[in-house]
Order: sequence, then C-alpha cells, then structure tokens
Amino acid sequence: MSTEIWAQFLERLKNQVNDRSLTYLEGLSCRCMTDQQWDLCLPDRSTLNFVESNLSDKIYDVICDVLKSHSLNTQISVSYSLENDNSREEKTEPGFLFDPIRVVDISKQNIQKAAFQVGRSFLFPASEDSPIVSSIEAREASHLNPNFTFDNFIKGGSNEMAYCAAKAVAANPAGAYNPLFIYGGVGLGKTHLMSAIGNEILQTSNLRVRYMTSEEFTNNYMEAVHDGRMKEFRDEVRKNYDVLLLDDIQFIAGKEGTQKEFFNAFNDLHSANKQIVLTSDKHPQEIKDLEERISSRLVSGLFVDIQLPEYETRLEILRKKSHLQNFYLPDDVAQYIAAKVNSHVRDLESCINRIKASAEIHNEHISMALAQKMIEPYYQSRTVLLDPDAIMQSVCRYFGISLDELLSKSRTKPIVYPRQIAMYLARTHTSLSYPDLGRAFKRDHSTIMNGVANVKKALSDKDAELQFDIKRLEDELFK
Repeated sequence: MSTEIWAQFLERLKNQVNDRSLTYLEGLSCRCMTDQQWDLCLPDRSTLNFVESNLSDKIYDVICDVLKSHSLNTQISVSYSLENDNSREEKTEPGFLFDPIRVVDISKQNIQKAAFQVGRSFLFPASEDSPIVSSIEAREASHLNPNFTFDNFIKGGSNEMAYCAAKAVAANPAGAYNPLFIYGGVGLGKTHLMSAIGNEILQTSNLRVRYMTSEEFTNNYMEAVHDGRMKEFRDEVRKNYDVLLLDDIQFIAGKEGTQKEFFNAFNDLHSANKQIVLTSDKHPQEIKDLEERISSRLVSGLFVDIQLPEYETRLEILRKKSHLQNFYLPDDVAQYIAAKVNSHVRDLESCINRIKASAEIHNEHISMALAQKMIEPYYQSRTVLLDPDAIMQSVCRYFGISLDELLSKSRTKPIVYPRQIAMYLARTHTSLSYPDLGRAFKRDHSTIMNGVANVKKALSDKDAELQFDIKRLEDELFK
C-alpha cells in the first residue's frame, strides 16, 4: 500500500509545480513513511534548503490530498533530511497503518519509476531518420567528454539558473528551451554544462548528439568549400544529428561565409525541431562583428549567464576537486583558498595542483603555511572600491539620462530603474554606509535601502534584463 501511495504522491506533485522546481525534486526519496510521519530525503544541502523554503507547503498539501483519498490520517508531520545522513533513527515500532518504505534515489531507477521528468518522456521513439545506435557508436560520434556530467558539476548561486535550464533541456530536448544560449567568462563551467546536457541525452534516449567547437565548425566549412564537399558538410550538420552543441560561438564573428552557413544551418535545425545549445564568453549583443540576424536568433530561446562563483561555491569546488584527485585538503586551507582566489574554476584547480605538487615533491603535509607560500605570490585579493559619483556618471551615460534627472524626485520608470541600479552598485562597490549613500543620492537612507533591496530581489528572481544591464555597467566600471 505504501508503494501505491508514494507513486500517487509523485504523480500529483509533479503536476503542481513548475519545470524549475522539478529540477530540484529529481533526487527526492522517502526514508520512512508511517501513519504519523514522512521523512523525505534530498541529495544535497542546497537542494534541501530550496525545497524546504519554497516547496514544503505544496508537498504537505499533496501528501494530505493523497492520504485523504485513501481515507487515512492527514494529521501527519513531514521532515526533510539529507540522503546520506545516517544519524537519524528510523521509527520501526509496531502499530503503523502501513509498513515503512525506502525509495532510494528513485530518479536513477527504471524510467517508468522515475520520481520526476521535466517535460516529455525520456523515451524518444525511433524514426526512420533517427535509427537506434549502440551507446559506443553514439558516444564516439558525439565527440563529448564523458567526464562532464551533472553529477560532478558544482552548482551555486552564480550558475543556478544555467544549471536548471540545462537540466530542463537534457530532459526535454527541443521542448524546453530552444536554443539554449549559455554565456560567461573563461573557466566558469559553460563547456561542462553543455557537455552534461549531451551526456544525459545519450544515456536517456536514442537521439544523436554532436558536440563541436565553433573553430571546428569554421574549419570544416572552409575545407568543404575548398574540396567541393558542401553537400556532405551540410548533411553532417543538419541531418545526421538531433542535438547540436556548439561551443564558443563568438569565434565565427567577422567570418562572413561561416556566419552565412551557420545562419542557414541554425534555421534548418530549428525548423526540424532539433535542439541547439550554444556557449559564448559574451552576451550575443556584446559580440563584435556578429551579424544582427544571428544575434537575434541566439536570444530567441533562453539565454542565461554564469557568473564568477561566490565563496560557498568556490569552497565546494575545492573540496570536490581535491576529492577527485584523492588527496586531503584541510578545511582551513580550503577556506583560505576560497577567500583568496575569487576568480574562475581553473584558478582554483591551479591552486590545488600547486599545493599538491609541492607537498609531494618536498614530502610534507598540506598546511596553511604551505598554502600561503604557494598561493600568496600569485593571487592577491582584489578589493576595488569605487567612487559613488563615478558610478552615477557611468549609469547616466549608459541609460542616456542626466545626473540632474537621476537625482531628481521623478518616479517614472525610465528614471527610477537606473537610479536604483546606481544605488545597488554604490552599495556593492563602495565602503559607504546607507546614511552616507543617502547624502550622495540626496535621499533618506531608508530610500537607499529600499532601492538596493528591490534590485537584489529582481536579481534573485533572475531578471535577465537587469542582470545584463548590471554586468555591462560593472564591466565598464572595472575595465
């Protein structure tokens, strides 16, 4: 009976939450189910925190609905714990209405029993144009790095939206976001996330996946032109694959022939309902010499950015990387590196490699002294504080308004929007208190607090336009 109740609960819950929430529920399992208590488990701390904060009421209501439909007691308590937390004692006393059930990570079981699926079924039917191929053949043809998966991607606030979008695309190719465009600086995980999409699709469907860099696309195109093999080249890109993963699209900028061929290929793939995922180091509108018609295509689906990892994510990356390399990184050393190196993932990997190599060469333990010796000369903490006047001037230039308008009493959106962005930037990149900022903006300090809070909330809600504007302004301020 408990298995039936669990299945009904999953079915009802997945119909009552949005796609983004579903990605957080993929690893949901049940440690113990009784007539008085349900202990639900989630795979990691960030997922557990999100579910408890945003979905617990919905989950409780669905549980009660299911129990009510079976004429069972609805006055129960629901608790949450980590999947690998063995410190909790499971209740097994007699007298329960139904036996406790354990469903361990059901999202990894047979597809018919999966906890949740985002969008359509994972089981894509084969067609004449899309024959089933062996996993070895499919992987070789994909050119994917099998080590880049969702399981070993460290997610945090800096990449959460990109991660969730990638998971949705992997679960529902050409049905969730098409195209998906991921952009951000070097070494932040764009290629990893793109490859994770391809690897998951290969594991869960018979779709044909192809990963290639834009440089490879360009070289193949030029060789096809030179050798008179354009038909073969076009068939390779447009007919032989169901999912195209194209890395570093900024490489085709300024290459007229390549851009024309990409534009036509994009249109054919999209019209054929084939998934396209692209990455770049910049937003499409920031890529110099990229044709406007291509830029508009790139943002026609969903575009998401990956920011520099925040402290908590950097710390988790360090722990994960050291674990993969089979060596112990003391917590104080990991915390020191995470605080000192506020750049991309590759720099964090470099720190680990330097410390590990030194310890092995000199046969010494990894310590704070060793970490400081190996890192201090190369990475200095950057604390750049700006002047609020410089921030206001930059904001005025960007939005095409005057300083008088910015500081005026106007409450129209064209003025309030840049004004609050200026307040947010001034609060983030200066050492001034709210009263000091109030004097700079000729406002009461509570007005500054409110403006900053409004921007922070919009950023947490993933306001794409606001994210884009702030990134452009920060790039200008720190160039």
